[in-house]
Amino acid sequence: MNQKSDASEHALAQSYDITPYAGNPHYHTHPSVSSAYGVLYGLSPATPGHSRVLELGCGDGSNIIPMAYEFPESEFLGIDLSSVQIGIGQKGVDALGLKNIQLKTLSIRDMSAADGRFDYIIAHGVYSWVPEAVRKKILSICRENLSDQGIAYISYNVLPGWRFNQSIRDMILYRTHYIKDPKQRVEAALDLFNTMLAGIADGDTAHDVQFRFFGKTLKSFSDVSSYLLHEYMESNNDPFYFHEFAGELKHHGLQYLCDAKQKDFELDALPADTAAKFETISENAIEVEQYIDFLKNTRFRRSLVCHEGIEVDSPYCLERIHNLYTATTVVPVFDESEPSVKKATAFRTPTGRRFSTQHIFAQVILRLLSEIRPCTMSVSSLIEAVAKETAFEQEPDTQNQAEKIGHVVYKLFFNGVLELLGAERLCVLDAGVLPKASLVSRLLAPHHRVTNLCHRTISMDDDMACFVLAHLDGTRNRDALCDLMVEAIRTDQVLMPNLRERNIDEIKVSMRDQLGAILQKLPRCGVLI
Repeated sequence: MNQKSDASEHALAQSYDITPYAGNPHYHTHPSVSSAYGVLYGLSPATPGHSRVLELGCGDGSNIIPMAYEFPESEFLGIDLSSVQIGIGQKGVDALGLKNIQLKTLSIRDMSAADGRFDYIIAHGVYSWVPEAVRKKILSICRENLSDQGIAYISYNVLPGWRFNQSIRDMILYRTHYIKDPKQRVEAALDLFNTMLAGIADGDTAHDVQFRFFGKTLKSFSDVSSYLLHEYMESNNDPFYFHEFAGELKHHGLQYLCDAKQKDFELDALPADTAAKFETISENAIEVEQYIDFLKNTRFRRSLVCHEGIEVDSPYCLERIHNLYTATTVVPVFDESEPSVKKATAFRTPTGRRFSTQHIFAQVILRLLSEIRPCTMSVSSLIEAVAKETAFEQEPDTQNQAEKIGHVVYKLFFNGVLELLGAERLCVLDAGVLPKASLVSRLLAPHHRVTNLCHRTISMDDDMACFVLAHLDGTRNRDALCDLMVEAIRTDQVLMPNLRERNIDEIKVSMRDQLGAILQKLPRCGVLI
C-alpha cells in the first residue's frame, strides 16, 4: 500500500465514522434476485439458502444482516472501513442472536484468496465512489473469490445520466470547499440549493425541470445530511460509461451477465424501429445496452457479473424457470360495476402506473399473485393453478400448455410487473391466533422504518401500528395485545390525547377495533412469519 492510498482510506473511514451513512436494505442486491437471473441466463448458481455471501462496503449492515436472518443455513461476511458503522451493525447482529454472519472493519484492499470463495458478492454504492486502484481490487476479488457459478452485484453511477448530478456535485463542492465541519457543510449546501430552486421556480427549461426534480428527490431521503455528504462531497465520485465498465470486466477475467433491473434495458420495451436500429448498428449486447443508456440518459446501474468463459444466454426455457419462485407488487384495478379480482383485466404498479392486458394467461397470473402479495408461489405451482383456472383454453398437449404459461411468466418478469426469485419468502398472510412478526421488523418498528421479508423498507407513520408490530413475538393473542395497547395509552408510551381521558372500557373498545385494522394491514407489508 502506498501512503497516498493509506491517507485516502483514512480520510474516507473518518468521514463515515463522523457521519455514518443511513443504511437500508437494497432489494436488487438480494441473493434471491441474483440467483434467479443466473438461472435465466444459463448459470447454475448456489441456492440462496445454502450459500456464502460477501458484501464489500457493508456500512452498518442494514443490507446484509436481514439476509443472514432470512437464511440461517448460509454464511455471510460484511466488511467496511468505518469501525463506527461496523460497531452499529454488530449491535444489530447481537440483538438478533445471529451466528452465521461476521462484520469486520477491513479495507477492500486487504481481502485475499485466503478469505475463501463466495457464491454471491455485493458491492452496492462503492465502485464509482473509490479510487481507481480500489475499483480494480473489487474486480480482482470478483475473479479470485467468486465461486465457479457465482454472481457478483456491482452498482455504480453511470454516464451520460450522471452529468447533471456531476454539476450538482461541482456546485456543492465549490460552495463548501473551505468549510471543514460536516454539519456546516450540509447546511451551506442546502441553503445554496434552496436559493437555486427559488431562482428557477418559474423556469421551464429542461435544466429547470431537472433541478426541481432533484429537489423533490432530496426530500425523499430519511437522512439528507449523510446522503449529501457521502454522495456529493466525498473526494471520489467518478461516473463512467457502461461500455467502459464492461471493458474493465474483460481485463479481469469476468463478464457482464445482465442488470439487476434488466427490464430497463430490454429492447422489447423500445419502439420497434428504435430496437431494430440498435440491433443493426451494434456488434454485441454490450453495444445495444450502451445505446439504450444514451437514449434513456441512464445515471445508475446495477450490474450482475460472472466469470468469463461461462456461456451466457437468455432464451426462454421452461426448465430454467420451473424451480424459481414468483411474486408481484401490482394490484388489480376494479371496475365499480364488477369489483371482483376474478374479473380484473387492469392493474396498477406501486408507482401508480396503470396497465391492462387482454391475454387470459397474463390476467390469471397477475390475479393469483396479487391475491397473495407480497408472498411467493413456486412457478411450477403457478403454472398448475393457471392451467386449472383456464381449463377452457386447454390443449391436448399439457406440456405445450405449460410452456405457453411459463413463457407469459417470463415475459411479465422482463416487463417488470412480476418478480422471479431463487428462494421462497418467509412472509405469510394469516396473522393466526398468536401473530408473529420477523424479529428484524420488530426491532426496527420503533424507528418507523421497517425492513420487511421482501428485503424492502416499509415506512410506517402510525405510532400504534409500530407499537403493535414491536410486540408481535408469537406469545400474545389478540386480547393480550389489546391489553398492551390500552396500557401504552394510559402510560403515554403511545400518545393518543383524544383517548387518554376516556374510561378503560371505551379505550378497550377503540383498541380492539384498531388492532383488527392493524392485523389486517400488516400481512400485506410482508412482516409476518
